[in-house]
Amino acid sequence: MNFFRKKKKEPQPVIMTDNSIIRRHYRFTGIVQGVGFRVEVWKRAVDLGLRGWVKNNYDGSVECELQGSQEKMDHLVASMKKIPRIHIENISVHQIPLKQESGFEMMGY
Repeated sequence: MNFFRKKKKEPQPVIMTDNSIIRRHYRFTGIVQGVGFRVEVWKRAVDLGLRGWVKNNYDGSVECELQGSQEKMDHLVASMKKIPRIHIENISVHQIPLKQESGFEMMGY
């Protein structure tokens, strides 16, 4: 018996976790202005530790960029759909490059 003999290491599979950091650009249409949509996105993003921004557009839509895990972003969007005063008709989503940001900002027009 040789205690000093090195054991052969077998290759470990690469596992992607739900914590991979991504950045997405969202555009929400429907009843999303004048109902506290930006404030709700901001509160949820801060609570979830997401980075990015949210703003109203002149055409009545709301845009935001979220950076963090896909799981947290999906949770934020799902929770926004449950708010009775908000009616989201359409969401367009595009993955975009990561940015260096330190928090989440609520912007004006």
